[in-house]
This record gives sequence, structure tokens and C-alpha cells, in this order.
Amino acid sequence: MRPILYNANETAFETYGLGEIDATKAQVTRERNGNYTLYIEYPASGPLAGTFKNDMRIKSDAGLRTKNQTFFISRILKDSTGILKVYAKHISHLTEKMAIRNNTNVSGTAQAALAIWALNALGGIRFDTWSDIDLTSKTSWNIADFKTARDALGGVAGSILDVWGGEYEFDNTVIRLHKQLGRKSPIVLEYGRNILRAEDDQDIDGAYTSVYPYATYTPESQGTGEGGATSQQVTVELPEKYVDGPYIGLYNERRVLIVDFSSNFKDKEVPTIDKLRRLAKEYAINNRLGLPKINTKIEYVDLSKTLDYKLTQILEEAELCDIVPIYYPEIGLTSEDAKLTTIVYDVLLEQNDSVEVGVIGDGFKSSMTSNLSGKIDDLASNQQRLVNTLPDYLLNAQGNKVWYNRPENNEHKIGDIWFEKNGLYDRMYVWNGSQWEKRIDTEDIDKVKKEVDKQISDAKISTNQAIAQANAKAEEALKKAGTLPDTSKLSDQIKQQILSSPDLQNKVTEGVNSVDGNVIYSKIFSKLLTQFANKGDFESLDRVQNDQGRDLLNLSKQITAQTLEFNKLTESNKMYERILGKSETDAPDRLSRLVMSSQIFQTEVGKYSTTGGPNMLRNSRADDGLKYWTEANGRLNFTAHQFYLNGQKRMFSLRPGAFVHSPRFIIKQNTNYMLNLIAFDANTARFKIAFCKRRKGSTNDFDEMQIIFDKTGSPAFNSERAVKKSFSFNTGAFDEGYLLFNYQGNPNGWSGLFMTELDFYEGSSDRLWQPSPDDSAEPIEAVRTQVSQLAGSWSVKNLSSAGDVLNSINLLANGTNLIDGRLTHITGQTVIDNAVIEDGMIANVSANKVTAGTIDAREVNLINLNAKSVTSGTFKGLTFEGGIIRGNYGNTVINLNSNVTTYNGTAKIEFMSPQNSLEFNSGGRKAFLSPTISNGTNYAAFAFGVNDRGVMDPNANFTGLKIFNQYGHRKVVLIGDVHIVKDSVSNNAPSTSLADIFRYINENFKALQRFRDQNGEGYPGFYDISL
Repeated sequence: MRPILYNANETAFETYGLGEIDATKAQVTRERNGNYTLYIEYPASGPLAGTFKNDMRIKSDAGLRTKNQTFFISRILKDSTGILKVYAKHISHLTEKMAIRNNTNVSGTAQAALAIWALNALGGIRFDTWSDIDLTSKTSWNIADFKTARDALGGVAGSILDVWGGEYEFDNTVIRLHKQLGRKSPIVLEYGRNILRAEDDQDIDGAYTSVYPYATYTPESQGTGEGGATSQQVTVELPEKYVDGPYIGLYNERRVLIVDFSSNFKDKEVPTIDKLRRLAKEYAINNRLGLPKINTKIEYVDLSKTLDYKLTQILEEAELCDIVPIYYPEIGLTSEDAKLTTIVYDVLLEQNDSVEVGVIGDGFKSSMTSNLSGKIDDLASNQQRLVNTLPDYLLNAQGNKVWYNRPENNEHKIGDIWFEKNGLYDRMYVWNGSQWEKRIDTEDIDKVKKEVDKQISDAKISTNQAIAQANAKAEEALKKAGTLPDTSKLSDQIKQQILSSPDLQNKVTEGVNSVDGNVIYSKIFSKLLTQFANKGDFESLDRVQNDQGRDLLNLSKQITAQTLEFNKLTESNKMYERILGKSETDAPDRLSRLVMSSQIFQTEVGKYSTTGGPNMLRNSRADDGLKYWTEANGRLNFTAHQFYLNGQKRMFSLRPGAFVHSPRFIIKQNTNYMLNLIAFDANTARFKIAFCKRRKGSTNDFDEMQIIFDKTGSPAFNSERAVKKSFSFNTGAFDEGYLLFNYQGNPNGWSGLFMTELDFYEGSSDRLWQPSPDDSAEPIEAVRTQVSQLAGSWSVKNLSSAGDVLNSINLLANGTNLIDGRLTHITGQTVIDNAVIEDGMIANVSANKVTAGTIDAREVNLINLNAKSVTSGTFKGLTFEGGIIRGNYGNTVINLNSNVTTYNGTAKIEFMSPQNSLEFNSGGRKAFLSPTISNGTNYAAFAFGVNDRGVMDPNANFTGLKIFNQYGHRKVVLIGDVHIVKDSVSNNAPSTSLADIFRYINENFKALQRFRDQNGEGYPGFYDISL
């Protein structure tokens, strides 16, 4: 595609914006985990030359499989060459202008780290994130070390890339961090085949030949008390101290790298010499220790765009981070697994210009900042820690091994399964007794999907072209035939055609309401007799008999011809009467359109909406903004939302405290009415709809308020999608009124309600929304059917009132048949020779082999399931039977058999709404623990006790404990006869009532008062402290 220019504030990119950029050169450069830029050369005399401005948006492809990316202009260079140079950066580079919140602490997986990053990024735009790296780690960000949000992504010690590793994919405003982004590409870069020029740069600075491994641990303390032993950290090393890597022979001396493998041992696992040695050897091999760091730039011919490789185009495609073999023996450049670290893509030619490659395992060196060195040891340690959390294989129900890493080179059982990761794709192999046989490759499925999409696209294009041609022919034929679109005038036009017929010498002046052939013939013949001599004149004029005889013969022929033509018109008129009716009022009920000619026959029948009365609410869909609707506090607005028609139509938006008045309208007394509306809401406290009605002549705002709907709690309708609700009621003895909508939201977050398609009408049954008759002069037409027949095509269409096609059948001249509609039902047996189905639902399928990228099913019955991973956003309607549900790292364990839930780390159960409880019901009593809020406030409170009516009510019939902590009201309330047990050592330990204790104290003071009074000693006043 050619790049397209947009304004800086564009976000939808649904149009061609300011236009396509007719550039002379356009290149996108992408670096692994780094820069992502677009460079454009444009003629200074071009129509858009004066339009380019900094920060404008450009849509452009960025690679063979990376399409439709967003860039923003960062620099425009104008000089005397006549060429305008435009430099743009990918939208993800906006993170360089965003800040990260100070002292942000991060822990968990890479997915969690990215989510925390997105939540704490300040400024710019919103970015969505994703990662498949399951390694758990932690880090923290402060504004002293992390100047921008992009620093937290990578390029600085402690960044996500530094701690978790991986490869970034920037897809517009989505940031994904992959374990491995690229795939093992089938393309081969070879001198003499596709390489034009190569430059190989090898650097041994920072290279090592050997690993000096160690691990530390702290043994558990022995003894207790002050005299107990104190634990000290222990360091484990190899007796030989180091392990040599595979490339030590390339160097004259040994270069030793010290690596800490402590993280490769689980908690309480004591490091052993054997495991430490194995880890060191694997580290040296996996990181190609000693191999020089290689940076190779290759300019090559992208054979995927040549005719010779048209059939194998996919095999020649190369993308960023793909792993490819390179053969250029003349300069000693050979590698089986070079990684593409930089790609320059020609946007106009849609091909790669050049690539730069590096060797896998030489460590990651971020190009986000030039001063970040590769931290091979840290990244290897992080990745190895992840590997240690996964077993090499599992056993399935048949006793076969299911491998998740490369299988060991030993004996395998037929049916063993191996899942291999290939960049963004996955492969599944099955051991057939002699070799691993590839059964599934998601890259192949992706290719099939693309091919299916291509076939469907091609079929749609060809079919649409054929339909467009047929429609064009129909339109042309309609024009030639004389279209009669206005059915109310059809009868008049038919009559006018009869009256102005050129074949009739006589003009019939009166209107033709009913046709009588004898009357018309008599009128014509009588007028002809006045124009020619009568029979007596012929007898007296013998000398001109022959001439007049010939004239009479001609006139007789004319009369005969005119009579035949008139009979044809009479039959045509009778046919029109059968179709249209005998009066003009009959026509709209029978036919809305009829066109006939030698080229086209088209009929159209309309069905007009008659269900219920008219909609009494003006502007009921906010098409005219807030016209006719009032809200005194400014809490009513109109907007568009994706929940309703994908944001294409407006909705009324109500904010907390809104009292919305509809226009006032007239109603019938004691009549059933319906109110329909579409709505959704979030964080609602209460929503009420009332009908405020009054009698004729009343000057009150309303005489009675009739509640139609009243709901407390959220949501009032739905928080995930727009739903339709219907309410039926009787008006009573009232004559007019208006609707009142009152919305109240919760104060603990954003709240609001959206509504549209309000329909208030006489009746008792539901219907589709229709506007008020006063909003439009157009007839409210539900659906009409149009049948068109041409010489090479035939079509039937159901059209909406707006002229949109609801469903259609097209039989085209090129042999293509198109059935378009929401549902097509074919009964009986159906045979399809060759089908491409983009989306379908099949009740029963019998198949020898099914290969798919995604299977969505309501119910899947399997004897056994072997899968590399099962990932789901939401499990709904799930019955899970099993023994234990365990978190990835054992922090949470739920034993379903013993009913025990164990939290091994810091745990939290968080309630997000005030209606919460842990309950037990027995004997008509409900024991509960309820974190909630204090009545009339949004302050947290706590209730713990028993209600003797079996309800969760901490106020009435309640015995227990209530805690409040708010301004002026910090209390712990004990309700009931409180008893205290001291030093309980048995099941029946005695208790003392708190009320008795206060009673005893009170009695003691009273006795002391009486004693002092009897002895004349006097006494102070005492308060009664009994409960």
C-alpha cells in the first residue's frame, strides 16, 4: 500500500485521510528491540507538499507480514533539491516522550510487569501489552534512573527487557514481548542466488571462553535460643573451578566469565557439584560462549516478489527476528542460524531491501540506547530460571511422553509427542517409530487462512463486480423503460399514456376510470363520419367512386388497426387494474414499483409498518442532539459508543444526579402503552423511570407520577453490552404527560448510563424502533422486496426503509450465484464439490483429519487431550473435577478433595463491592462475616455475627460485632449478652457475662455508698454503670 497522510488528532483511520502520499521513495527500518522509523522522499511540487506538518500521522506497511502501522512525523527537511524529506517514527516511540511514575515497584511475570508499566506510564497515549514469558522476577523504577517510559521497557539496567529478556513486537499501540519473536524461516541467503552485497563485522571484545560457575545458599539454623547456631551463607564451586566452552580453540588464552547460578536452584534446594557443572556446560553451549559477536549487513534480492518464485513466495519471505541460514564462503560467512536483527523494507515495492543479522546466543544488546552493553549472564540466568520451572516431558493417559523441550536422543515410544516453539508459531511432532513426523505447524494453518481469505476476497471482488454490472444494466434498463418510483402517481401516468397515444387520431378528453371498448369505439367512429363523405354522397358521385373507394379502403384499414391497438391498451389497463387496483388508493397496498421493457422486468412490493401506534417521543435517538429533551443540572449529553451500532449512531448519556425530562405528549385514557429502550450502564446506585401525567386543563406539572421502572444496584441494565428493555403499563384516567429519567451513581468511581431508541407507543407487544412521525416526513417502511430480471441475471432483494440490502439472491451471467443474508437454511442433503468457508457452524462433522488454527466450540468431548498449553481469558459454565488447583509457582494451592486452600506467600482476598459475605445457614439462623460500608456513606465497615431470621442483616435481629472507623464515628459495637472466658483449657470452661460484671461493680459501689451513709462519712455521687 502507499502511505496515507492523516491529521495529528486522527485515531480511527477509517478513511483515506488527507490522501495517499505519492512518494518517490519510502523505506521502513526496524531494529530488534530498537528503532522503528519511516523515511519518505516526496516531490516539493506535489499536492501534499504544503500539507506535511510535524506530528501528523502516516499509515504505512512496515514489512512483508507487518501491515498498516501508524507513524508520526518527527522531522521535515526542505532544501534546494526539489525533494521533500520526511522522517517519521513508529507510534510506539511516543513512549520516549512519556514518563514513568516514580518509585514504581514491579513483581511477577513479564505480562504483569508490562501491565504495571502501562498503568504507571504518564502522558502520551494508551498502550495495550502482552507477553508469553512466564518467568517471575521483580524490579523497581525511579525517575532518577528512568527518564522516560521507554527506558522502563528496555535499554536501562532494571528495565523489563533487562530483567525478563525477550524480543519486542510493536504493533501500532500494542506492545508484545515474546520469548522468541522470529521463526525458523525456510529462506536461504546465498551468494549467487539472492545476496547482492555483504559486510561481515566480527568483534571478540567481551568474548569469553570458559565459565567459572558458583551458587550460594543459606543452610537452615540448628538449635534455638540465644545459644543457637547462626546460619551463614555457603558458596558452592567446582573442584576444577571452570568449564570450557565449545570455542576455546579460537583463542590463545583462556578467558573466564564468572556466573552466579543460585537462581537455578529451587527454595531449600542445596546446590550440588554435578548440577552446577551441568548448568555451566549448558550455559556455555546455549550462549555459544567464545563465539565472536557478529554484525553482518546483507543487501539481497527479495525473491518473494519475482515471477520465478511466485509459487513459493511464502518460502522466500523474511521478517524481523527470523532465523535464516547464510552461505557466502568467499568471505567466510556461513551460518545455519543467523538472526535478522535489522530489516529495511521498501514500502512502494513491497519487498525487503537489506537485512542485518547477528548470531543467536551472543546475548542481547539493546539498540534502544547505544550505551547499554549485552548482559549475557543475567539474561541466561533469567531464561534458565524459567526453564527450570517446566518439566522436560509429561506422561499422557496412554503412557506416551509429551515433550516441551527438544527430546533426548534415546529410545522413544510410537505416539510420543513433541511441541516445538518456532517464533510466533508452534509445531507438533509425533514419533512414528523411526523419526519425528510433523503433524501440525501453525504457520501452515496461517498460510491456509491467508489463502482462504484471498480466495474469499477474490470471490467477493468478482461477485461484487458482476452484481454491480447487473445493477448498472438494470438501472440503464429502468431509465429506458421509464421508472415509476412514486406509486401514488402511477395510475395517473398510465391514464396519461392512454390519452396521449400517438396511434389514435381521436383524443379522448375525459378521464378513464373504467374502460368500455364499445363506448370508445362508438366515439371514434362517430367522429370519423364527420370528417368523410357519407354513403349517399358516394352513390351520387360516380365519377370519383374509384378514388373515394380507395380512400375508404385505406380508412377502413386505419380504423381496424386503431381498434386493435385500443384493444391492446384496454387489456393493458385491465392488467394495471389487477395489479394496482381500480383506484389510486389501492396502488400502495398492492405494488410499490413496476417496470417492464424488452430489457428488464422488475417488480417491487413494500410492507409498511403498522404494529402499534406512532412513537410519541421526538428525537428519541439523539439524532438532533438534545432537542426536545431537558435536564436542569447539565448532566445530560449525547455521544456515540461502540456498544451501540459500533459507535455509528448517537446515544443519550446520563451522569450521576441526572433528572431528564422527555417532551410532553398526548395520550389516550385507560389505554395500554409500551416503552422500549436500548441501554447499558456502569457503577449504578439507582435508576428510575417515571411517567408524569396530568388531566386535560390541569396547570400542574403533573397530577400523578407512575413508576415504570426502578432498580437499585449495578448494573441497572447491563455493563458489558447494550440491551433492549420493554415496559408495559396502562395510562389510567389521564390525557397527557412526559417521561422522567432519574439516574444516581456510586461515588467510588466513574458511573453513567447510556440509552437510545426510546419508543413510547400505544399497544401491548414489542416492535422494532421507529422514529416519531413528526421527526420525518418519510413513510415508516419496514421492508420491501425487489425482483429484477435481465437477459443474463436474476435477483431478489429485501430492502430496508433506508434502501440497505437485508438479504438477497443473485444469479449472474458468469455462473456465480450469491446468497447474502443473516441465515440460510438448506433442508435435506447438500453436496458441495469444492467449498471455501470463512465462518460456519456445523452440528455434526465426520472427518478423517481436521487441521485448524482456532477451534471455538460450545462442547468438546475428548477421550484424552494432549496440548502444549491451554490458554483462556474466561472459562464460563465450567465444571472442573480434579484433585488440586495450584498456582504457577505454588503460592496458592486449592485441594478440592480435602477442602483446603493454602496460601504460601503474601495473600489477599479483596472484595470490590459492599454486598459481600461469608455465610453459614442452619436452624433458621444465618452466621456471616461481612465486609461492607456504613449506611449512608462509602466508608468501609465490618459486621460479624448471627441473624436469627436467616437473612444477612447486621441491624435487626442480630447478635455479633460491628466495627466503624470514620470521622466522628470510630466504634467497636458488641451486640448481645457478651461473655468472657479466662484461660480456657476445656470444652466446658466457665464464662462470665459482661453484663453481670458491670452489675457486680455497680452493686459494690452502691453497698459502699450505703456503708458510708450509715456511718455519717459522706460520699460522692455515683453513676449507674449497669448494662
